[in-house]
Amino acid sequence: MIIDAHSHILSLSADPGFTLEYGREGSLCIYRSMGSLPSHRMPTEAEWEASGYTRKGWPVIGPEESVRDHPGFDKIIVLAISPQHLEGRLIGTVDTAGVLGIDGPPDPERCNDYIAGVVRTDPERFIGFASVNPTHEGVNAAVEELERAVTELGLSGLKLYPMYQHWAANDPDLGFPIYRKAQELGIPVMIHQAGSTRIDAKLELGRPAILDDIGREFRDLRVIIAHCGLPWVDEALFLLTKHPNFFAELSYLIATLTRRDLFLLLSRCEPMFVPLEKLFFGTDYPGFLYDPAALREKLMSVNQEADVLHMPPIAQEKLDGIMGDNVARMLGLIEA
Repeated sequence: MIIDAHSHILSLSADPGFTLEYGREGSLCIYRSMGSLPSHRMPTEAEWEASGYTRKGWPVIGPEESVRDHPGFDKIIVLAISPQHLEGRLIGTVDTAGVLGIDGPPDPERCNDYIAGVVRTDPERFIGFASVNPTHEGVNAAVEELERAVTELGLSGLKLYPMYQHWAANDPDLGFPIYRKAQELGIPVMIHQAGSTRIDAKLELGRPAILDDIGREFRDLRVIIAHCGLPWVDEALFLLTKHPNFFAELSYLIATLTRRDLFLLLSRCEPMFVPLEKLFFGTDYPGFLYDPAALREKLMSVNQEADVLHMPPIAQEKLDGIMGDNVARMLGLIEA
């Protein structure tokens, strides 16, 4: 099975202009490193347009575009973004184009309804993860919304964004009630416990080691570390060694690595006691350089580096597992 375990969809704000600016902020460093934008001053509008990347940082796409850009994929996990205030406005997943038939104007408060609407367009292809923010309307409201998203909307997991929303993932008052409800509902929790190129995101809250408290308290909760903890990759991998129900997905990280570095990373996992069965392929589509087809090819061709490095190849069944079977087993889509 071929699965993108980390993708986004729709818009981040009711204002498409804000979504564009948000994408530019996050992608500025990427395109500067490519030599496409000036590195010592902010680009002009003309330079953004000339670069060809002006609308690629966070493009607004719908279900049809997602399927189009995932050729050959069996499943696509689409992640809600829960409401938060940023620069004086409420942001979160919204359907600005009205393609899903959800009544009313675009509203981040209905992020989970929009993701459920995406799943309804192609339930055989899309897997929806809800999102809640305990700092928005309080932890009790977040827990209630999570239960509604799973029991009424049929969503299959939860995605959390602590560093963006300025709360610690191991906060016993804000986080633990959410994990307790997720464990009760039997759903996995994916947590953005990694770095971010967003200026407002609090980097100190992104360290993967923060999740250790969750693994100690909630032994049966399935936790997915988003982006494999980049830049704290080894820290994230050690959590997979320590906690039986911890996993990690490779989105964002896989785009930053050369194929050779990806091969070397995967080759050293099992010697450091990290089963490759705990890793999932993900892209972070649609932004930046996260082409699902290109990243799939990078992963599935890593063994071409083996002979050059005089190292043993990675077993094909393990690569197939990372490409989709591992997350499918974790979600109960195929037999464990």
